[in-house]
Amino acid sequence: MGSSAFTALFRGLLLLAAGAGLALAWQAGLYASALVASLAGLWGVAMAVVHARQPRPSPPPQAAPVPPPGQGERRLTALLDVSPAPFVTLDGGGRLHAINRAARRLFGAADFVADPPPSLIQAIAADGTTRAATVVIAGRSYALATSDFALGGAQSRLAALIDIDAELKAAEAATLRDLVQVLSHEIVNALTPIASLSRTAADMLEDAAPPLPALREAVGTVARRAAGLQRFGESYRALARLPAPVRQQMSARELGEDMARLFATRWPGISLQLEVRDALPLHADPDQLNAALWALLQNAAEAVDDRAGGAVSLRIDMGAGETLVRVADNGPGIDAADRDAIFRPFFTTKPQGTGVGLALARQIFLAHGGDLRLDPSGEGAAFLGWIA
Repeated sequence: MGSSAFTALFRGLLLLAAGAGLALAWQAGLYASALVASLAGLWGVAMAVVHARQPRPSPPPQAAPVPPPGQGERRLTALLDVSPAPFVTLDGGGRLHAINRAARRLFGAADFVADPPPSLIQAIAADGTTRAATVVIAGRSYALATSDFALGGAQSRLAALIDIDAELKAAEAATLRDLVQVLSHEIVNALTPIASLSRTAADMLEDAAPPLPALREAVGTVARRAAGLQRFGESYRALARLPAPVRQQMSARELGEDMARLFATRWPGISLQLEVRDALPLHADPDQLNAALWALLQNAAEAVDDRAGGAVSLRIDMGAGETLVRVADNGPGIDAADRDAIFRPFFTTKPQGTGVGLALARQIFLAHGGDLRLDPSGEGAAFLGWIA
């Protein structure tokens, strides 16, 4: 193979690895990694364009020195061996070959892989080129990207395997660290006044004539704080143990009217405008959908001032294979600095809030094949949710 062919193959490997890294990082939400991968890919494309436009020097009258045989192959092999990602090829006969050090170490083979995982062969041999998939090899997950190329007149398929377990574990560790930090903050904040008031009440009991009113107030405050901590724990358990939805056929209009009656009983000073379009039957878990809508309505009611004409609206739209729900209020809206955090579990700007309502509602919509997001249009705050 000539040096130009090796150069083209190396550029193809670079673009393949960059494309696989970009697809994987974007899917996992690692946007910094996606940026690095895209820059690497753009650099490869730019180098290819520069190389294509570079004028070819005229051959000298004398014969140019011929490079030693095998120098191009050794150079390409050395470059591939530096890559931590295993590279393999699948030839026309269905044989898998390890072409760099990482692949040889992964499969324990010098070149030909005698017993490759069937799932890997199927993923590489799937129709189409430049695709991305995920395979599991020896208990580890790999992002797979493939591309076809011709070598020596025969068609082969090149595959890059990128270990994604490290990225996933790092994301899980960051999530767990954030969760522990939030939980410890909430628990410590609740226990600190409980401990202080308990000591105060114990000191009062040491008096010969304890001041009963002050003692009663201290014990009552401890009871209320303990009850708040218990509610926080129950909310966390409900969020962490949300079961899979059990879908049933239900009426969208009856759902909206039930919400309106409950809302009028709970917040009689706030008007609720209900609108149900195309009141067809919908398929959802009644208990979970009721909980999600109630959390959104409660969030809206607490955001408005009923003495200043507070108003909330609930709209349910039945579409083709999709149900849209929109809950809005005419309150002050959500600060721009808080918009990225409102769906984070336990995040709240309310003195008595637990920060669970919006997170739980979004989990329910996600479990129904949809999602819940903040709708920035209009005044106040509006949330748009949908289920498939």
